[in-house]
Amino acid sequence: MKNLFIIVGLAIIPLSAVADWGMSYSLGQTDPKWHGSDNARAHRLALVYPLPMQENLLTRNRLGINLELAYHYWQDYTPSDNHGVSIIPLLTYQYPFDNLSLFLEGGIGITYIDSEHYLDRSLGSHWQFEDRLGAGIIFQKHHKLGLSFTHYSNANLANENDGFNVVGLSYGYFW
Repeated sequence: MKNLFIIVGLAIIPLSAVADWGMSYSLGQTDPKWHGSDNARAHRLALVYPLPMQENLLTRNRLGINLELAYHYWQDYTPSDNHGVSIIPLLTYQYPFDNLSLFLEGGIGITYIDSEHYLDRSLGSHWQFEDRLGAGIIFQKHHKLGLSFTHYSNANLANENDGFNVVGLSYGYFW
């Protein structure tokens, strides 16, 4: 299954060569529902497209919108790992300095996971909402380093909704 993660990553790289696009990789950790169980790693590879905008209220206030298409690989201590894909629009704020910028981002998107179970949780559905908050720095205009908190849940649209959280560290490169 790790090979699938590499193959998807290599397939995304040519797409990211389009001007202004970027790629990001995030490594995170999620905690199980029951104390005493093992934690698990969460990998996320995303193609990031900053939506082009003419000058408006958002751009005058250093706000923008990024659209992310991501592939997820969640390691599990049970016999099978999980894979998923998501699309999420993110509202971003950047505060520029001389050689770097600080950023904040937040958004809500949709994720499809290949299993209704993860770790010791019953997700209730393959479809989950992905809520994310992040912060970090952008340096040399191409490199983005950040921390994120992401929550996955079906918003009680299914009978069960254990959901899970991922805290992650990410690196992105923008062309």
